[in-house]
Amino acid sequence: MTKGTTFHGYIPIMREPDHSSQMVSQLLFGEEFILLERSSNWLSISLDFDGTEGWVMKQGVELRDVENGTEKGTYGAVRLASLPSTTILDLTLGQQRIIPAGAVWNRESGNTLSWYEHNFELISGEGFISPGASTNPRKIGKRIVSLPAIPGGRSGFGFDGPGLVQMLCRMMGKNIPRYCHQQAELGSTINFMNEVEEGDLAFFDNEENEIIHVGMILDEGNILHSDTCVSIDLLDHHGIYSNEQERYTHKLRVIKRI
Repeated sequence: MTKGTTFHGYIPIMREPDHSSQMVSQLLFGEEFILLERSSNWLSISLDFDGTEGWVMKQGVELRDVENGTEKGTYGAVRLASLPSTTILDLTLGQQRIIPAGAVWNRESGNTLSWYEHNFELISGEGFISPGASTNPRKIGKRIVSLPAIPGGRSGFGFDGPGLVQMLCRMMGKNIPRYCHQQAELGSTINFMNEVEEGDLAFFDNEENEIIHVGMILDEGNILHSDTCVSIDLLDHHGIYSNEQERYTHKLRVIKRI
């Protein structure tokens, strides 16, 4: 079996092996994938974290062979970048690398990391957190408000709706799928607005009753989501009321607690 990662902040995962294809997700620094197929300059991959499949350019990744299913060179506990962007040092190449929120530092402690035969060092441990229930999503959210909404984005360089809540849940120690409809199948339903808690997920649908958007509730009356950009807006039983647009922009379908 062949596995891989990237040393870039992120590289696009495309639906098809073509630059004009749709970006369905992103492979972030420190994440690994399983190689499924090769096609010229493209690799078909399955992301370890959430099972997302797609195509990446082979020039952007590093590969290693795993014998007998062993996981040599990887770590169980990780830290996650929580600032929009953070600078680390690639000691092997003698250069800096800028990595985004959501990137994975594959060590629970310590400022140095050996990863795919490269040595890295944190300039500062600030902005890296250990995933767990103590993570405050409001604190993380305030750091990334105004970042652009990017279809397929799931990093501090830009998010789509499900990519944003997936990252927040990961920081809170909960691994969830990549797409809205998958996320909406999880957890238990919250029937009344006065019962919501910080960290609950609110889902929104269109006129065809298709779930098209998701955000994370910060407290009763506020939601963090990524629409035109990452923002904190008002939430009630009707849906999201945009402070900037001064109107309702999304119709509430269901609230889930994971």
